[in-house]
Amino acid sequence: MKDMKSSIKKRELCQQRDKEFLALYHPTLDALVEQGIPMSKARRAAVEFTIANGHPHYHVEHERAYRCVCHLLSAEQKKACNARTYRTSEEMGLPKHRLRQQMWYEITRQVAALRDRGMSIENAIDHVLEHCRASRFFISPVTALTKICPQARTRAIRS
Repeated sequence: MKDMKSSIKKRELCQQRDKEFLALYHPTLDALVEQGIPMSKARRAAVEFTIANGHPHYHVEHERAYRCVCHLLSAEQKKACNARTYRTSEEMGLPKHRLRQQMWYEITRQVAALRDRGMSIENAIDHVLEHCRASRFFISPVTALTKICPQARTRAIRS
């Protein structure tokens, strides 16, 4: 039952991310097409611009964020004390994908900054997830083209 709820929540968060992505993607695509750029090149350029320049919310579950942030803070603490840590990203529950890892490190830095100002980890995570914006969309162009903008699946993927 818990896995099903988590799966539903994850799907909802992905849909929110996709909605935020498309809200920036479509005006960018329209502007590029108006400039006379061919549609396939405009799609690719709009996706890349949106990924790099979008500032979406972090669309992750609080529970998952708490686990990942605690693992990363613990690893940083061990590193600061010159203690050896053999934890891999996978052992810490982080995804293998570089972009997702970057997102978790970014969230952790923001939580650490809030914690240094006296906020508890739970409250800092809540604040970051609700009020802070990511530096970019942490997805690849291929993911954006195939999952978020499936109508753009033409030759733009191969370009």
